[in-house]
Amino acid sequence: MYDKFRLFIRESVEKVFESNNVNEENLEEERISNIDAAEKVKNKENFIGSHTYGEDLGGLEKMYVAYSYGEQHPLYMFYKGDWYHNMDDYTLESGEVNIWTKKHLRHLKPGNTNPRTNKWLQNTISRFKKVNGIGDNSHTDLEPGEK
Repeated sequence: MYDKFRLFIRESVEKVFESNNVNEENLEEERISNIDAAEKVKNKENFIGSHTYGEDLGGLEKMYVAYSYGEQHPLYMFYKGDWYHNMDDYTLESGEVNIWTKKHLRHLKPGNTNPRTNKWLQNTISRFKKVNGIGDNSHTDLEPGEK
């Protein structure tokens, strides 16, 4: 039933875009649930979830990162044949731990991973981007509380 409903919505939206001459190539990626995104992470596929996204950095198939809210908090990273996860909590400016990021970590888990600090993950990603001439991520970051 759910799949039929999604198909109906998708077809309806496409008809509206066609009648208004909107080019689908310019549309943003379709958001998926974070539970559904787990398969995308395992397969190292780009996705946008609910306050999460994953991307093959630079499209080089050398480093894949799934983020919670954005570059400030990578959740999972695949690099040189190994998966890593962020063992640090995402602490808000108020000092409170972001409970949603803990859920993101559970929902997107690709399998066995090696724990690393947020700083280690960010430094590894930064070095990779610098060496490969990669600027900003293709996806947009958000702060907790933003939509």
